[in-house]
Amino acid sequence: MLAEGVIMLELYQFPFSHYCEKARWSLDYKGQSYRVVNLLPGFHASVTRKIAPGSCVPIIRNGKEVVQDSAAIIDWLDARVPERLLTPAEATLAEAAREWERWAGKELGDTLRLWFYHYTLAERDKALGFLLTDASWFKKPLFRMAFSKVGPLMRRFMRIDDASAAEAFGRLQHGLDRLDAAVSARPYLAGDAFSRADLSAAALLSPMLARGKSAAEVAAMFPAPVLRWREEAVQRPSLQWVARLYQQHR
Repeated sequence: MLAEGVIMLELYQFPFSHYCEKARWSLDYKGQSYRVVNLLPGFHASVTRKIAPGSCVPIIRNGKEVVQDSAAIIDWLDARVPERLLTPAEATLAEAAREWERWAGKELGDTLRLWFYHYTLAERDKALGFLLTDASWFKKPLFRMAFSKVGPLMRRFMRIDDASAAEAFGRLQHGLDRLDAAVSARPYLAGDAFSRADLSAAALLSPMLARGKSAAEVAAMFPAPVLRWREEAVQRPSLQWVARLYQQHR
């Protein structure tokens, strides 16, 4: 129970989003208590635009204070809880960590999302199983009925087609090549300690780990092209590094 007058942090999120996982990990790493507000794609904008400048999630709200975007959330948390900095104190390392974070978002997070949705949105049952993760029971029938419109809307919004998916997959593979080389040389990306660089790259690749899922559940979750690629990808140094970070820092 919260004491009277104490405000609980709220995290507005898609439960399945790797960017929201980045925010959750940041909040948990900082030892923050928060209430989750799960949203559904398409319907979420009617909520988020009432409290923030844009429609994207994650968003945290602390009373009247609102922070949108996972990188901005880390900045806010570092200012709020400086005892466990995710941004290195030394300026050169701080810039290196931010650059790795920006790179991970562009070359790992965005590319994986686009390529994954290209195949997943084409299979209604798999898409609904993914998008309805932790959704309230009373929202599920409405979303199922709306999926014929939500799916194409998501494709248009993210500019998903055969060409963009192929381009994204190529960039993702090159990104993993770079990350393989980096983590084979050292345990952390920016200096000698865990930072926002590591958290960002690991969180954005976390869907491929499918933590806590059995082989049968994984097979049911992923479309065949994604499943085939995942079986090879999880053997890469970068994905094994992600698994170690989850064991040690999550």
